[in-house]
Amino acid sequence: MKAIRLDLVPESGLIRPDPEAATTYEITAHRPEFLLLGSSALEIGLYRLTLETPDAALFEDASVVLADCSPGSERMPIRLSIERTADRLHAYFVLPPGCGILRLAPVLSTESVQIGEATLKRMSTTRRRLARAASVLGGRARSPKRLAADLSLAGQILRRSGWPGLRRALGEMLIPSRVIHSQPTMEMRLFARQVAQRNREDLAVATASASPAASASLSVVVPIYHPPVEWLEALLASFAAQSDPNFELVLVFDGTQPELVQAAETACEGIARKTFVTLDENRGVSAATNAGIRRASGDYVVVIDHDDRVDPSFVAAFRYASRALPADIYFADEAVTDAEMKAVRAIATRPRFDIRYYLSHPYIVHPIFIRRTIALSAGLLDETMSISHDVDFALRCIARSHNVVQIPMVLYYWRTHDSSLGHAKAEQVLTNTRGAIRRYLEATTDWEGFEVRDGANFNEYDVRPPVPEAKVAIVIPTKNRKDLLSACLASLKERAAQNRTAADIVVIDHESDDADTVAFLKAEAEAGRITVMSHEGPWNFSAINNAAVAALRAHGTYSHLVFMNNDIELVTADWLDRLLSQFAYPDVGIVGCCLQYPDGRVQHAGVVVGLVGPADHAHRFEPMFALATGRRHPSHLASLVSTRDYSAVTAALMVVKAELFEAVGGFDEKLGVGFNDTDLCMRIGALGYRSTYVGPVVATHHESVTRGGSPHIEDTALFLERYGAIVKGGDECYGLMMDWSQTIATTTLDRQKEFALRETQLAISRSPCRGVRASKPNSGNPIENDKTPDEFKANG
Repeated sequence: MKAIRLDLVPESGLIRPDPEAATTYEITAHRPEFLLLGSSALEIGLYRLTLETPDAALFEDASVVLADCSPGSERMPIRLSIERTADRLHAYFVLPPGCGILRLAPVLSTESVQIGEATLKRMSTTRRRLARAASVLGGRARSPKRLAADLSLAGQILRRSGWPGLRRALGEMLIPSRVIHSQPTMEMRLFARQVAQRNREDLAVATASASPAASASLSVVVPIYHPPVEWLEALLASFAAQSDPNFELVLVFDGTQPELVQAAETACEGIARKTFVTLDENRGVSAATNAGIRRASGDYVVVIDHDDRVDPSFVAAFRYASRALPADIYFADEAVTDAEMKAVRAIATRPRFDIRYYLSHPYIVHPIFIRRTIALSAGLLDETMSISHDVDFALRCIARSHNVVQIPMVLYYWRTHDSSLGHAKAEQVLTNTRGAIRRYLEATTDWEGFEVRDGANFNEYDVRPPVPEAKVAIVIPTKNRKDLLSACLASLKERAAQNRTAADIVVIDHESDDADTVAFLKAEAEAGRITVMSHEGPWNFSAINNAAVAALRAHGTYSHLVFMNNDIELVTADWLDRLLSQFAYPDVGIVGCCLQYPDGRVQHAGVVVGLVGPADHAHRFEPMFALATGRRHPSHLASLVSTRDYSAVTAALMVVKAELFEAVGGFDEKLGVGFNDTDLCMRIGALGYRSTYVGPVVATHHESVTRGGSPHIEDTALFLERYGAIVKGGDECYGLMMDWSQTIATTTLDRQKEFALRETQLAISRSPCRGVRASKPNSGNPIENDKTPDEFKANG
């Protein structure tokens, strides 16, 4: 088709300061919108939107086209693949069927932009792919070193993931997936302005219904040692601009620094309560921080780096939280900037507090507000440590706390630069953090023989609790497909010797009529390798597994049940021991692991309620390995490779405490196909037990091959009836500023869920682990099982 000329009509977030300059717009919102007049009644297919603009470099990869696809529905965001030249921007996208009016919603790293003529053209998919492949291959062929590195990496991927994985990696290199984007950088001033406005609005709504109780007092401690004076002045200016002036500022100069003292005195003129402390010599950041905490008078203390900045609502948000939901520790989200604080590199939007996650990767850095009496009882910071002292101190405070509350809004701007200690002493970070984790576990558990190993990437840790004694049954439903089942059973057999825990394998045959499968089941059973049970009737995942568990009672008492699909192939050798070890934590009820597609992409890394509809798998479709390094891809805040809690994990491969499975009546048979595993986890969660994902343990999943991709409209309706409040409000195990419209872990300023404080209660008694006490389920009403024990037995 010929290119269609479009009229750009600014609809929101845009103004023209000069009507004569028709192509110049000022940006007043993070994601403004242009109506694309002339784009209606288009056929499905690949399109190229071309804009004449000298500012093409300012359009971020997170830009989208919004499509009106059906009357009354929300606009569908369509991801763009962007190419830039000196005077044009080309944005490629695939238009799904049934879409009408289109709007361009760009993310711009600027406060003004020039846009001229806009055209839209339908493209040939094959020609586009060939042109892209030729361009990429030509560029790599001109660099012998790059080509040699590519060949070496291709060999590694082939050995690790076979031909499917290599094909996928080559495809991503030649034609990158249109849904996988690096986190965009954003212009700092525009970002900070939008965040500040959103924070003010959220707090205005929250405080209107907050408790009339008094707020806690806050002391802000800033240890200072020779930062650039303009960086310190910027920090102090951000405190002078606080919307709530009720705080104490304690500046601790680590050694004599007269120029900085003078600059600080000038910058702090607008701050009512301030204290200056000067140490007689440079004693290090830990000693300076301790001096500030001892001098502080507030109920809580928060330590701020001397080169960072805070949001204008920093104090107001803390004071609101302390009034609305008292806690021993509070923390908030932050943005990571470049050294000059001109660009935001990442948004560290976090889930609620999770001790297993924190031990795997200290995902909370700034800001942390700690009750001052707890900080003092913990012994303050270890002055012998020059790095990772903050993690060591935080863990000692956590061990003494009753609860931790998250304030899920960006309140802190973390300036990153090569001269920071974390960059300069990377190896010491690993050593010191491993030591801090060991000391925490030694102080809070009665474990014997646990391990703390380095994880897949920098500042990631693999904590391995002791494996408890267990009697395990593995339940595998199947129908025909001997090829899948035999591969599944072979992977179990091959790894049996690497696991201390033995397991009985029970295969539930759902009306197999393939002669090879029937013969295979008979032979395996006669050899004593498996027990075969038959199940008849319509496919109902819940009923099939419930019947198997009921029948297992005749074979003795099992402490743990493994539910496994017949299309699972294990990758990790000691998979069962690694999953069972998580039950050393007394609050863990269900454990799952990382599942990958055969082509090397992630299939499951935990379940998030409210993600892409009712619920979906976190990180689905992300690469398992980083193409550049060959190591595990960590994803957002190392979530993909960590051991951490989610609201649910998939029953394609999960381990459940048998007593808890019985306590809630097993899977709900009203959910025959979809969401039965998520519902089980939610009901067990309502009893106070977590669903834990173990990122280092991996298996391959040929998803839903046996039963096919059957729709489950009734299951979806029932799930939404039960958990609609969580779907709407947002799962507390996921960052509030994540993009909830896709499974790829991406952050966004266009927040899609409502602000609310998130609480995690902690157990502080040592029996046998002072970890998380999950006495508060995820937001929403807990669902009581509606089956009596007699009804459950009857179903069996």
